[in-house]
Amino acid sequence: MAALAAASVASCASTADMAALRESPSYSMGYGDGCLTATEEDKSFSTKQERDAYAFKNDEAYRAGWRHGYLECSTQTPEAKDGGRILGERNEY
Repeated sequence: MAALAAASVASCASTADMAALRESPSYSMGYGDGCLTATEEDKSFSTKQERDAYAFKNDEAYRAGWRHGYLECSTQTPEAKDGGRILGERNEY
C-alpha cells in the first residue's frame, strides 16, 4: 500500500515538473530544434541535427523540449508513457 502511495506522489511530481518546464521560453526553443532534427532524419541520408549543445547540457527546460519535439515529430512510434524520456530519466537522445 505504501508503494502505491509513493508511486502516485512521484507521478504527480513529474507532471508538475513538466508543466513548469513547458512555461519556459527555452522549452519552446528546444521543442523546435528537436522537431527539426526528427524531420531532417526522415529525409534520406540527412545527418543534420539542430541542437544547442550548451543548452542541452545545462538547461533542463531546453533538454525536455528538445526530447519532446524529437519524439512528437519523428516517424517512430512513441511509447504510451514517454515522459521519462522527455525528462531524461532514461539514457536516450
